[in-house]
Amino acid sequence: MAGDIPKKGKLTFKGDKDHKRKKKRKADSEDREHQERSSAEGWVLCDQLDDLIGPLFITHPSEPPICFTVNDLEQLVPYPIPDLYEEGSPAPTITNQVFIGARVVGSSTSFTLKSSLGKYFSADKFGVVSIDREAVSMIEEWKPTFVEGGVAFQNAYDKFLMVDEIAGGGYKVRADADSIGFCETFRVYCQARFKRKVKTSKKEVVDATGIELDNIKKFQSWGGNRSRTDQDMREIKRAKKEGNLSETLLDRRSKMKADRYCK
Repeated sequence: MAGDIPKKGKLTFKGDKDHKRKKKRKADSEDREHQERSSAEGWVLCDQLDDLIGPLFITHPSEPPICFTVNDLEQLVPYPIPDLYEEGSPAPTITNQVFIGARVVGSSTSFTLKSSLGKYFSADKFGVVSIDREAVSMIEEWKPTFVEGGVAFQNAYDKFLMVDEIAGGGYKVRADADSIGFCETFRVYCQARFKRKVKTSKKEVVDATGIELDNIKKFQSWGGNRSRTDQDMREIKRAKKEGNLSETLLDRRSKMKADRYCK
């Protein structure tokens, strides 16, 4: 395996909060467990394109599992991490295992991947990958596709990124696969604080009186944004239960002032 991999150590990111120890602490062991649990929960699985913007940890469920790592020679190394899928969410241990994902300007589906050394991940027409490009061109663009089990990355030549087992042990990364399979499916993790939340709209419950009020505002005009009806709202609710709400509303509108469509 070319190049040396830096030793494991505490990995921090810009913006992370410092956890200062209090002098008077009764449960130091509980505090350590809480910090370890918080650290494990810091990286979550990507499940949508918006999650691929920001710091990323790219892994593959091979045997043993590997993650993408950049060595000091600016080479992409599939680094083995046997304890990757043990209890708790996986997380990088060194900055060389972190990549920065970003959308290509003017595109909603193409992304770039930049290493912690500031160089871009690319693949040429022969499927040879490198991580030493300083600028973005066609060969630095990737199209992620979410499939069952993870994410597949397609390059500019319509070939897929893959992990290939080599003779004698170890793995090699290349980008010349024609279809998506196990070797072409990666598990990508992002920091939880950067994960995009899906916006859910609250379900609107419109009762019978609300339906009539909407109709009044739409079809009738009363000065000063005022609207009124001539009968009790209980009639509307009863009509809704009996299944003749539309007919009742039409009759009521015909008896009200300034209706443009019922007279």
